[in-house]
Amino acid sequence: MTRRTPRPGRDPLIAAALALSLLLGVVTGALGAALPLLRSAYGLDDGSGTELVVLYNLGALLAIVLCGIGPRRLLGRALPPALLLAFAGSSAGMALAPTWGLLCGFALVAGAGYGGLILHLNSYFAHPSRPRPALLLNVLHACFGAGATVGPLLVGQWGGTSGLLLVAGALSLLLFRAAAATGEPVDRPDGAAARRPSGPLLAVLALLALLYAGVEAGIGALESTHLTSSGYAPADAARATALFWAGLTVGRLVLPVAARRLHHPRLIGLCLLAATGALTATLLGSLAPVAYGLAGLALAAVFPTALAWANALLPDPHRVNSALLVANLVGSTVLPYLIGLAAAPGSRATIPLALAGLTLLCGLTIAVAARLARRPVPPAPRPAPHNELETSP
Repeated sequence: MTRRTPRPGRDPLIAAALALSLLLGVVTGALGAALPLLRSAYGLDDGSGTELVVLYNLGALLAIVLCGIGPRRLLGRALPPALLLAFAGSSAGMALAPTWGLLCGFALVAGAGYGGLILHLNSYFAHPSRPRPALLLNVLHACFGAGATVGPLLVGQWGGTSGLLLVAGALSLLLFRAAAATGEPVDRPDGAAARRPSGPLLAVLALLALLYAGVEAGIGALESTHLTSSGYAPADAARATALFWAGLTVGRLVLPVAARRLHHPRLIGLCLLAATGALTATLLGSLAPVAYGLAGLALAAVFPTALAWANALLPDPHRVNSALLVANLVGSTVLPYLIGLAAAPGSRATIPLALAGLTLLCGLTIAVAARLARRPVPPAPRPAPHNELETSP
């Protein structure tokens, strides 16, 4: 079979795919930040309305699962454009929805478009045939993080979501060709990855994705709580969380270039070790905001590099990415909630120690994955010998 490889002429498509990731981040980040404004606009009670974000994330989770287990070659070409239309149309629907129920329905569909597109973008960038997939994945995730940072800022600047959602939906339609490109089949030559037993290694890497998501989302959700218990004013604690997200975004642009000579598991392990030290340093109250920023810088390359490594090791990149992204979504939902429950009121140590413990577990997981990856791969079966008697007349 003829294998497709990326052509230099595809660079504009890569740039467009990065722009699409940015727009996905803008909408995703804006929805949570806009909840107080949306409650006021739709006449909801204080504290209600969180089902909007829950349904958006549920749609994303369902789409990633269904796209991962579906017939990739049958749906590959047609599915990403359909997902883009769902995301763009439902973003416009959320902007114009006259009732809260209709808004939530559009959020579910928009979330499905977002989740499916994220899976296809990661699979497109992570494919082993692409030059430097780890670097591309880190840039992809940095663009999404930048969008998730800009979205809330635009909500605050514009005082609502309608204009933002309409603009984001319209701009995403301009990237239709980039979305379609992510569905084109890109096969790799038969080799070690195709013959490697995928079950145990994929399970360990999925566990890594789940634990890492708990660290990243846990810092985002609980950093301000920890800083407040350490004596910071609530407004100062909220502003200080920007250092973590800035470190995460900058690190995804810098670390893969600075550490390009390191093997993937070694880079991930060193990043996790540095993050453990930074999270432990947050116990020093005066240094806590800076330490959280350094933790973001250290953690930046972990998940994108793990995705690139998993795609190089295992067959069927699309399903590998689906498993890791689902684990990531589950971890980011469940683990911060459990840490928050375990944190005693007024305790200044529970949250950073729990987060540092998760990074140590991530390090143990990557060590197990590296050991499994070093196992010898069964040799490729030899072709049957040609029997001249069978072809003679």
